[in-house]
Amino acid sequence: MGYGSATTGDVRVLVVDDSMLMRRLLTGIINNAEGFTVVGAAASAEEGWDAIQETRPDVVTLDLELPGRHGLALLNRLMRQDPLPVLVVSAFGGPGADNTIQALELGAVDFIEKPDAGTNTLEHFMETLLAALRRAAGSRKTVARVNAAPRPAREARKVTELARGHLPLVAIGASTGGVPAVQRVLRDLAPYRLPVVVTQHMPPGYTGRFAARLEQVTGLTVREAAGGERLEPGTVYIAPGGNRHMEVVERGSSLSVSLVEGPLVSGHRPSVDVMFHSVARLAHHNSIGVLLTGMGRDGAQGLLAMRKAGSATLIQSEETCVVYGMPKAAFEIGAADHVVPLDEIANDIYRIAQEPKASRVR
Repeated sequence: MGYGSATTGDVRVLVVDDSMLMRRLLTGIINNAEGFTVVGAAASAEEGWDAIQETRPDVVTLDLELPGRHGLALLNRLMRQDPLPVLVVSAFGGPGADNTIQALELGAVDFIEKPDAGTNTLEHFMETLLAALRRAAGSRKTVARVNAAPRPAREARKVTELARGHLPLVAIGASTGGVPAVQRVLRDLAPYRLPVVVTQHMPPGYTGRFAARLEQVTGLTVREAAGGERLEPGTVYIAPGGNRHMEVVERGSSLSVSLVEGPLVSGHRPSVDVMFHSVARLAHHNSIGVLLTGMGRDGAQGLLAMRKAGSATLIQSEETCVVYGMPKAAFEIGAADHVVPLDEIANDIYRIAQEPKASRVR
């Protein structure tokens, strides 16, 4: 199989997939794209590890269904011993979604689905692949830093002095690199038993499993939102991937989740901006907005609206982000009250929750 000759500045890609057809397809697409070169291909986890040591790629594309040792085993070893940006290329969003979520937890930068006979055409796959490779390439230094020395989880203090009826609503937005970041914040936040809404950019078929995984590792009640649920303490509502936005709405004396039709906002549906704007309209100064790692600008304007309405607003610090796109966009327009390392966000939420509401009104 022919691999490209890397020129200076090219992103060097290693392809790991047990299908010869997929290895050839990926190699052809990548080698024909400006700025990318395939430096090798492997058909198993063992071959993949050897090829990584031999070729020293900038980015690895990884199929999780490999013969012998599973692709997750290779990913886990790589992130522990020699962190590199890994793009998961998965076959389907059904049962395979569980493995994909675990791969993102372990440190994979992103994932895309392989082409099929349905909506994920070859042309769409090519566009998605190259966009994902650019995101992965842009995260090279950060992936190595974030995964090389993970910090231990802090033991959070249980909130006992906050009256149940006055608990602040926490709204969290994230995209690329967000799965482990959201998990970390919620795990640290679990003792506080706050109501939380989350928009994490994901396609259909993954957010339900993401919610189930979060519930398993955090001990919180985590639900993929169906629409109409009343916000409850200690419960997390995940915006479902697909064709609707998630908003917070008022029903009687309570706040609830609503799923609404609408066009793409900030390039996404569901959009973090839509969720943040809805919180700004209703929760005002009794809410906390958190914008985590991600590519693009989704969430920046919504976070600014929250800040202007009197909400406290936090963004994840650059050194702990896999991709400092969304937080940076928010910082540049003055939407952030606080810039916080990932492992300090839950403690900051606790501290902010103790502040008198009037002190946060802008």
